Amino acid sequence: MCLVYSYLLLIAVGFISILNNVKGNPVPADERIFCFQNHEPRGRYGPCDTPSNSSDADGENVFDTPEDCCALVGQGGGYTPNRSGSRCTSCTSVLGVPGENAGNPVDGSVDGGWSDWIGWTDCSVTCGEGMKTKTRTCTNPAPANGGRDCNGESNKEKTCDMGSCVVDGNWGNWGSYGDCSATCGRTATQTRTRECDDPAPQNGGTACDGDSEQTRICPGLPNCPIDGGWSSWGVWSDCSTTCGAGLQVQVRVCNNPSPQYGGQDCPGDAVRSEPCNVKACPIPGGWSNWGEWSPSCSATKCNEVGLQLRQRLCDNPPPQNNGPYCRGSSYSSQPCTNTDACPVDGGWGEWGEYGECSETCGDLSQRTRMRECNNPAPRNGGLECMGIGVQAQGCDGLQPCPTPSPGSGDCGDDEDADCQGSGSGATPTPTPDPCSLFENYYSYDLCTKGIIDPPDVPGNEEDMVPTPTTATEQATQPDDPFAYESFSSF
Repeated sequence: MCLVYSYLLLIAVGFISILNNVKGNPVPADERIFCFQNHEPRGRYGPCDTPSNSSDADGENVFDTPEDCCALVGQGGGYTPNRSGSRCTSCTSVLGVPGENAGNPVDGSVDGGWSDWIGWTDCSVTCGEGMKTKTRTCTNPAPANGGRDCNGESNKEKTCDMGSCVVDGNWGNWGSYGDCSATCGRTATQTRTRECDDPAPQNGGTACDGDSEQTRICPGLPNCPIDGGWSSWGVWSDCSTTCGAGLQVQVRVCNNPSPQYGGQDCPGDAVRSEPCNVKACPIPGGWSNWGEWSPSCSATKCNEVGLQLRQRLCDNPPPQNNGPYCRGSSYSSQPCTNTDACPVDGGWGEWGEYGECSETCGDLSQRTRMRECNNPAPRNGGLECMGIGVQAQGCDGLQPCPTPSPGSGDCGDDEDADCQGSGSGATPTPTPDPCSLFENYYSYDLCTKGIIDPPDVPGNEEDMVPTPTTATEQATQPDDPFAYESFSSF
């Protein structure tokens, strides 16, 4: 009897040991198992089919531990490291055979057994990544009479992702102040910034509230130089004169602003002026210079005493703007003697130059010169100049004229010309100007104008001057105005 009892006790202890080994040695996490709903008993390892509908990790029927798989599929399922379901272990090795753990046949102790897993809790967060938990209790059965507690964990956790959380923005720290906007003055500023990046708004979160820039007046800067500025021009002053041309002035002040801290004075003038004229001033008249004396004397007879007049005008300046007229007389006189009415005898002017010779050959060619009775000219019944106004002179040194062929008698077309030689080709002898025979200029002038006839015209023989026969005789004619008394009437 004792032998049988001992044999049964050994069998029970071995079974419990095998069971505890199965329960206490789950598949490592890096060697996850595939869970199936049906297990075909063929010894310990039989094939499995029909994968479970849910999973405990990534993939369809992939679980971390046998307990997780068997809690889902129950006594009829199984698990295996093979996706095909081969070498599948029955879940009875995990869950036990119903009724076998009700008590220990040897000492009456009952080892604890796990209840089914209670479903996963809600995710620990409403957004982002959190945790889910599921639990089981050691109540199937509860350990009793010194039985052992359940082997394994009563809680299981896994991560859960509830989607991106809305993240409101929050300001980061302020940066350092930058450079001042100017090197002087009380208005120079400097700025610092901050970023909305602690955290930055995400997934529709609100932006940071407030300013990203902060500005302040730069401390400790010196005053800037302030250049002066002109005020507006003041009103014009009164004119400097009560009549006529004057000046009026206008003033401005360098106080808008006044120069400060070494600033420049205002450029330009503080005073400006312009001409003014309240009214025209009276201008008294002033005499001009005396004019020339009148050219003629008031006396009409020779050597009679009369008067000459001269005049001045009140126009230097003329009276203006009711100014007074010039004082005094505009005329003055002086006595004069009329000498212009007395007879004046004529006097000869200087002889002119001799003209050209009348011919270019022969010994009868002559040239003349003249003088005029204009120094003075006779007037008021005065006598004409005495003597001759024209003087003739023979031209010496001329070549003889060509001699015509003997016996031709041809003197050309001039029927009145004397011929030197005879026959064809005889040279005609030129006829002197008949008026040049007058030695009185006025007679010569009247002759050339056709008023009187030349002296060789019949009826004027008494006026004839002997015609010189040679150039020497022409040059030696007297220049005495009384040499030919018969010309005194001209």
